[in-house]
Amino acid sequence: MQKVMDTQAATSSAMDIRLTLIDSNGEERERRIQTLSITEQGLTNTITVFLSPASVKNTRFLTRERSDGNDDQWIYLPALGRVKRIAASEGNGSFMGSDFTYSDMASTTYDTQEADHTLSGDAVLLDRQAYIVQSVPRIVSPYVRTTTWVDKESFLPLRVEFYDKETADPSKVLTTEEIAFVDGRWLTRSITMRTLANNHSTRIEILQAKYDIPMNSGYFTTTFLETGRTQ
Repeated sequence: MQKVMDTQAATSSAMDIRLTLIDSNGEERERRIQTLSITEQGLTNTITVFLSPASVKNTRFLTRERSDGNDDQWIYLPALGRVKRIAASEGNGSFMGSDFTYSDMASTTYDTQEADHTLSGDAVLLDRQAYIVQSVPRIVSPYVRTTTWVDKESFLPLRVEFYDKETADPSKVLTTEEIAFVDGRWLTRSITMRTLANNHSTRIEILQAKYDIPMNSGYFTTTFLETGRTQ
């Protein structure tokens, strides 16, 4: 699983994303967001900014990775006009009405320090050869375990099943619809997270992505979170 994390690593990134909420009847609501990240001393900070629609515009979400795996997170909601820190106990809460939790927004996979991993088999998924990996988190997590199908060529996750901590049953499934090899790097183009209990899902499409670019560290502060300015 460390190879999975390393494959997706970059010193910095900027992504334009279309996030679509899909209810059980197939009705869709679209959000446009931008995500910036910077990695320093092996730890990644990420800021997510909602661009549209007007009802969520200028909502900003900051994640700072910690070496112990328990990331720090804050959200700025324009309607409240203040920054709110996300407590560890709130990690299972829905992120902006989506099927991703606050914890999921930090990462949907665990590195070798964050979980115990077991290779349980092989499979073919999306016409691609994959490893099947069982993971039991050591860190605070809303899930008792996950099962991940990892593409043998790209080392990108093709599917992740999340098991509820209370029932130990599958609660959500993350599926990858499209991956691509661009400029010497494997990229995930489109993923969908589905909540099994209500058949609600959230699709994330990467419309544009740039990696290893100059990045202002001022974006990854609570000052930017609240004001939208780097200084």
